[in-house]
Amino acid sequence: MLWLLIDCGLILLTFVALGALAYRLFGRVRLVNAEVAQLQNRLSGLAEETAALTARLDAAEVTAKLSERVSA
Repeated sequence: MLWLLIDCGLILLTFVALGALAYRLFGRVRLVNAEVAQLQNRLSGLAEETAALTARLDAAEVTAKLSERVSA
């Protein structure tokens, strides 16, 4: 009977330890997911800025070519 209580206690402690580890793991997963969402937002902002800079560069090139044609 004593060994049965010891075995049940060990099984219960094992479940508690596994639950604590799972809780910490899921907390870290949530943290990583939040960081990924922030990086995705930052990436979309950088993509928009890149598109705007590309458009400005294209406009500058067109202006330079037009000024070359006018001066020639």
